[in-house]
Amino acid sequence: MATTTLSQRHAGESETIAEAIRDCLDYGKNPEKTESGKYISAYECDPATVADEFLLAKASYAAMTGREQKKENDVLCYQIRQSFYPGEITPKEANRTVARIKYSPTSANVREKP
Repeated sequence: MATTTLSQRHAGESETIAEAIRDCLDYGKNPEKTESGKYISAYECDPATVADEFLLAKASYAAMTGREQKKENDVLCYQIRQSFYPGEITPKEANRTVARIKYSPTSANVREKP
């Protein structure tokens, strides 16, 4: 039986926003769990540049509105994590499962890594 969690990611006291975002993304891009990136997908961004895109979006928002969140309240991203028993599901099936959760209203915009 799968366990699925949705987590907020904040920057820790001793890390920058860029470090926090990259740390979160690196966890999800673990080569052992994704067959060297074969099962990485993204919505409205490119998996290769997603960390920089997050930072650009935050900077653009601050420049347009003049507002920034206090570091301790700033939700940088949300991450969906799935855990399965060994052999319960293939990586490809796991990617499809989470895609249905994340993208069902806009599935036409999902980009899978070639």
